[in-house]
Amino acid sequence: MTRNNPFIGRGAPVSGERLVGRQTLLDRLIDRARSEAHCSIVGLPRMGKTSVARETLRSLCGASTDMTVGYITLDANRGPIQTYSRILEEISPDASEDQLIARTKDHDEAYESFLRLLRKRHRSGLRSVIVLDEVDAIAREEFSDAQLFISRIREMANDRDRYGVTFIFVSRRSLDMIQGEVDCSTLAGLCEVVYLQPLLRDDLDVLAARSPISIDDTGRETLWQITGGHPFLAEVVMCEAVDKAYPNLGNEAIEGAQHAQSHEFTNQYRQLHSLLSHENMFEALCELAVGPKWRPIDAHIVCLLKHYGLLRSTDETAGGVECMSQHFNNYLTLLTRTTPSWVLLGDAERQLRFLVQDRMVDAYGGDWLEELRKKLPKLTDALDKLVQQRVREKRMFGDAASDFILDYAYIGNLKDMVFAEWEKFRAVLGGAKSDWERRFQDIMKVRNPMAHHRAVPADVLQEAELSCKALLSRLKGEKCSETK
Repeated sequence: MTRNNPFIGRGAPVSGERLVGRQTLLDRLIDRARSEAHCSIVGLPRMGKTSVARETLRSLCGASTDMTVGYITLDANRGPIQTYSRILEEISPDASEDQLIARTKDHDEAYESFLRLLRKRHRSGLRSVIVLDEVDAIAREEFSDAQLFISRIREMANDRDRYGVTFIFVSRRSLDMIQGEVDCSTLAGLCEVVYLQPLLRDDLDVLAARSPISIDDTGRETLWQITGGHPFLAEVVMCEAVDKAYPNLGNEAIEGAQHAQSHEFTNQYRQLHSLLSHENMFEALCELAVGPKWRPIDAHIVCLLKHYGLLRSTDETAGGVECMSQHFNNYLTLLTRTTPSWVLLGDAERQLRFLVQDRMVDAYGGDWLEELRKKLPKLTDALDKLVQQRVREKRMFGDAASDFILDYAYIGNLKDMVFAEWEKFRAVLGGAKSDWERRFQDIMKVRNPMAHHRAVPADVLQEAELSCKALLSRLKGEKCSETK
């Protein structure tokens, strides 16, 4: 018998019992719309922005006879004329002006016809609430006359007594950030902005409780650690878990479901990377969440990351933060390990990985890891941890995780391998082993504190930079100089 799975269809807009944890926000939006106050809903991809906007419209329709509502996705429109026509289809399907707008190619003419209908409707006592979704699309080249379109939307929004239109804007980025790319007058000052964040823990438990299979405390905790309350990712995991027909949803069942859907997680994270590429927000997120933190970060960027729910405050007085979820934190760690923010240390670490790999393959062949384990039992635990970490991240992130075993090794691990097989590295590094012990210690003194967001004294940082440069000069075959 096929089990009823209430999570099928994840990713599509939801309503009713599937729209959990948003009632306070819905009440706020409904109240603002009834008071003819414009609003802007901002949030990450698949956070439920469209669902919230549509549910707001449904509630308004059922509570008022003098109000019509419309929903338009700007990403599906070529420009202003099509948008005006689509709005009329939504709020006045029988309007003759709709045909006039559809036939013209002149923006001015279409806009004047659009305004005439709005004035006529308002004089007869009708009001409209219009959702403009995917507002980010106005910044793309394919959307014509974007600058003029925003100015005209602002004109309508500013004069509600004549046009009777209340707007709810929905976007991934704030209106001022979007309009900065178009270089036009801003709508942001007219709107109350609400950020749609991940679900709270209690709300995530409500979502999970819809499962026809009982989920225990370990399963709920693991779902929280994996998703951090991201509603789409939570439904992805729960849908897979229910389909698997586990007898009970505990820690292992939820982890197994996530591993089977790891591609959905990495797809979402890549979208976040693209979204946050503006103003170097992604690099700031990596530094704040997993380190190393090596530069001042604009307070405005920190606020935005918190508004999105990607960072949560852990200690308001000390400014501590944590990532949205442990799983996302692990993903950021994966990225920063292969591309650290501190470029000098990252370059030295990566070049040393390549050297260790080359020397080990030359000495022991392709199965060097196993041979090294046999020869040097003292390194067994450290080598096993590298293998375990690779297996773990392969399960969590699929193809996004590295196959290169030494990508999972930090500078301390690499140092131990070099010193355990010193004769194989002497010709490249040169000098005394004790000198390189000092240099590696200089680097490690900096890397670990920075990775844990602790300040590094200037003299310690300088010594680490000198040691990194000395190491890089040998690895790249350059002449070594330890003076600046």
